[in-house]
Amino acid sequence: MIRKDDMKLDLDALGGCALADAGISLPTFDIDEMRSQAHDRPRWMHIGPGNLFRVHIARLAQDIMNSGAEQCGIAAIAPRNPLRLDRGLGGHDLLTLGVTSHADGHTDFGVIASISEGLAYHRADDFHRIIEIACAESLQLITLTITEKGYQLNGSDGSFQDAVVEDLGCDPMTDPMSSTMALVAALLVRRFHAGATPVALVSCDNFSHNGDKLRSSVLTITAEWEKRGTIGHEVVEWITEKVAFPISVIDKITPVPSQKVADQLASMGFDDMTIDPDAEVAGYANTEPTEYLVIEDRFPNGRPELEKAGVCFTDRETCDRFERMKVTTCLNPLHTALAVTGVLLRKPTIDEAMRDPNLAGLVHRLGWQEGLPVVSNPGIVDPKEFLREVEEERFPNPFLGDTPSRIATDTSQKIPIRFGETIKSYLADDSFDVASLRAIPFVFAAWCRYLMGIADDGEPVELSPDPLLADLKSVVSEVRFGDDDPKVIAAILSRADIFGVDLTKTSLAEVVERFFIRLTAGPGAVRSVLNKEFAHS
Repeated sequence: MIRKDDMKLDLDALGGCALADAGISLPTFDIDEMRSQAHDRPRWMHIGPGNLFRVHIARLAQDIMNSGAEQCGIAAIAPRNPLRLDRGLGGHDLLTLGVTSHADGHTDFGVIASISEGLAYHRADDFHRIIEIACAESLQLITLTITEKGYQLNGSDGSFQDAVVEDLGCDPMTDPMSSTMALVAALLVRRFHAGATPVALVSCDNFSHNGDKLRSSVLTITAEWEKRGTIGHEVVEWITEKVAFPISVIDKITPVPSQKVADQLASMGFDDMTIDPDAEVAGYANTEPTEYLVIEDRFPNGRPELEKAGVCFTDRETCDRFERMKVTTCLNPLHTALAVTGVLLRKPTIDEAMRDPNLAGLVHRLGWQEGLPVVSNPGIVDPKEFLREVEEERFPNPFLGDTPSRIATDTSQKIPIRFGETIKSYLADDSFDVASLRAIPFVFAAWCRYLMGIADDGEPVELSPDPLLADLKSVVSEVRFGDDDPKVIAAILSRADIFGVDLTKTSLAEVVERFFIRLTAGPGAVRSVLNKEFAHS
């Protein structure tokens, strides 16, 4: 028996009593048998095995296998740097300890064991196995969690990114790819030549119309290969007609591993749950209890029975309405608002930001007054109840430990969907008054203020990674406290690729510019404007 002060997370530990005695739920299916079956008859491949995948998507697969459903072990693929795969899963026999932190303080623990293989695309042996899986007639779906920027083919100047240019010169039947979209496209080319069995590619990344973007990127790459004579038209035609790219909406807040959770696990007796600082990964993944996964039901080669685990398979229209509710109005925009203002006010966590009356007021107005009026009820959840849960339970959860800096990552890639769709709705409908908007233009101004890299206390603050960060920072690099040129940020506001529309061609730009002047009046200006505009009790 494993001693309490010697607990580990690996396959050997599952055979002992220590994990169960510690109140940790364990898989009830035969893991060895699942892995053997999944190897011989793979059904599911996932690209991008990060924390959200490990604690949500992989757990859903486990839930249905625990219920006795047919095996649906997942081959987890690291498309680029395998560091997170190796350090998060490799040292734990591909197991994850899921840690669910509830707002009332109690915590659930469960071992997640549905990953059948862990493979790195740029390792020679793994590369050949990945191709074997991708070409298997039994493969039903390839899911992805690679973040919004992973689907981008073009740089800020509109031309193909360097990695994409390199991939377009490669042969998808023989060469490994540098970009994830070319990797996916190449796997489909190989699948066509291995028998052309249909398959579904499901983006589970958190942005609007994710499946459409995935399809567009894949078809753009394959069309370029066709132009170069690398592949035939029949391949492009097969992908267009036989490969499904359903849209999906995923919702489960999953921060980077929390040190508080690591300390808690150490106190329980685990000696292998430290956080790897280089990869921001650990043997556990901590998350909240609330979760949604809504998927357009288009799977030409069948699919696992994930509805038994709570996944909602529905038609495109319902999925689209749920997506618009969540991504463009009732959650994601609120998250971004808390992120950029939270960084400026040096809030360490999202829940602490929500306990700030000014930030709570900003979120409240953004959701209830500016977002909710353009929401179409998806029918599967009440938007008002969803928004209430976000505002009163999810964001204030003090045990989740999510940070504004994590949410602020890649903001330029998120704004077009999180805010742009709402702006378009206001501009397209005469019954909406775009001049009435205050929270949305304030967030835009606060983001421009954030790009200065100076917190509200007047001292430098570290900015989160963003592919456009260097370009955007250059626009505000000469701004000094007390400057009063409202047009200084026009070069940012005119970018339709960021805001969904050219704001300088709307009355909204002037509102944003006035807010920016107020926010840059001096140290403490952000707090002052928040207090005046969004005080909330």
